[in-house]
Amino acid sequence: MNSTTNLDLVLEQKDISAADWADEFWDWTCAVYADGEVQTLCLAMQNRFNCNVNFLLLAIWLGERRYLISKTGWSMLIKRTERLRKGVRRIRESRRKVKLTDREKYEELLNLELKGENLVQAKAMETLLGFNNSVLEENTVEPNLIAYVRATDGGDEAEKEARALGVLVQKLSD
Repeated sequence: MNSTTNLDLVLEQKDISAADWADEFWDWTCAVYADGEVQTLCLAMQNRFNCNVNFLLLAIWLGERRYLISKTGWSMLIKRTERLRKGVRRIRESRRKVKLTDREKYEELLNLELKGENLVQAKAMETLLGFNNSVLEENTVEPNLIAYVRATDGGDEAEKEARALGVLVQKLSD
């Protein structure tokens, strides 16, 4: 079955609100990201290929739910969250600068950064609501990850790393 629908309809059929869905994704992200190997791979992709950790995990989470996002869809998500992501990056840079000198300020900035990451996720979910995407019978983790990496112009090495991340996270989710 390859039907094109938007996320609003999918959630309505499942009797889930968009806010509940965003909360579910946030909780899942926190649990999965707590795994040291996942964290290492995500941060490596963020630092080496300019990938966003939230979007890497979103690709996997949606893929496990059989929701496929095209490269165009990823490009739109990237564009619509750009300002928020820049703000989070500035907070992260400030946090890193004070890491060894001011523990209290570091913790304050870390909490602010996490709130910013949560806002990025919420904006991404809000953006998804208007999309027409495929809801498929099979898991779409790898196609989502590849489409995202291609939207960031990450290249073959980034695609390879994304596949490895997808396999790792799916093993944790089983």
